[in-house]
Amino acid sequence: MLLLPAMKISHVIKYAVLACFLVSCAGIEKVKVTSSFVEFSTDVNISLFGLDIPDSSKTSHIISASREIFSYFNSEMNPYIETSSLNILNSAEPHVRKEIPVPLREILKISKNLHKYTDKYFNVAVLPVVELWGFYNEKEPSKPDEQLLMETLKISDLDCYTFQGDSFIVSDKRCRIGLGGIAKGYAVDSTAHYLDLQGYTDFIVEAGGDLVVRSPNVKNIGIKHPRIENMLIDTIYVRSGAVATSGDYEKFIEADGTRYCHIINPFTGYGISDIISVTVISEKTYLSDAFATAAFAMGREKAEYILEKNKLSALIYYYGNGKIEKKEINMENYKKPVGYGL
Repeated sequence: MLLLPAMKISHVIKYAVLACFLVSCAGIEKVKVTSSFVEFSTDVNISLFGLDIPDSSKTSHIISASREIFSYFNSEMNPYIETSSLNILNSAEPHVRKEIPVPLREILKISKNLHKYTDKYFNVAVLPVVELWGFYNEKEPSKPDEQLLMETLKISDLDCYTFQGDSFIVSDKRCRIGLGGIAKGYAVDSTAHYLDLQGYTDFIVEAGGDLVVRSPNVKNIGIKHPRIENMLIDTIYVRSGAVATSGDYEKFIEADGTRYCHIINPFTGYGISDIISVTVISEKTYLSDAFATAAFAMGREKAEYILEKNKLSALIYYYGNGKIEKKEINMENYKKPVGYGL
């Protein structure tokens, strides 16, 4: 069961609701309602499909509550908000047992399990290295000093934390946890769970490329091209599932002829990979989000093994023979259905 927050917080930069009237083959008007706002420093889009016209007026409360879920998780899991639960956790003194704030207990439990299932490539404690590169700081990102990078790696390990029940002990004051590879997906799943409870059966919740689909009808989902702006490299067809993509094209710098991105290999401290983009499909967005992050960091050969081992579906894009090539893993259920779109 996903944690659903109390609906108290409102922190929305942009908000819009659009109702589009659709006509079914039986001539009965249906409505599509969409909402767009900004949270987690990215665009969030919620689309509800196939609503009866009288019901469309009742969705404003549902949309507002969905916004509150995203706002809640952002306010609690942002390490740069002074009052957030994550910042409180990151401010803990070393070698002193401290209770884990309630909003973080479930997501930290999940993060520890994913740390194990990805052979430690999904590591929420790698934030100090990411910050050293400058990807989440106000300064311009740059390649750090090698010796300082190696020293920072030592305190950027989830094994620096000892978790016992609902409490933890951290070994070094400089250790910091960041949930960028899972919190957004967790918020998407929590919103989808809320919509499920409200009886909605046809919707898409999307946040910065992380999305969940629930529908009796197949939805076509475009995969962003990792090298050509405003273009798609592929399309997948999803009726029920969660999709997340990680790549080296969102936040990166060029140095010494090499592209370094914000997705850090927790063993080397460098954001380089022979993968340029990886899309993972599973039943939970946080799962797809975390495995896409880990798969990119570990590289193509190991990613293929880990994704197959965990029975996930994925598209891996990489350079081969002078062009972008694709590896498909368990994608049979997400191909274009016969007769679709005719």
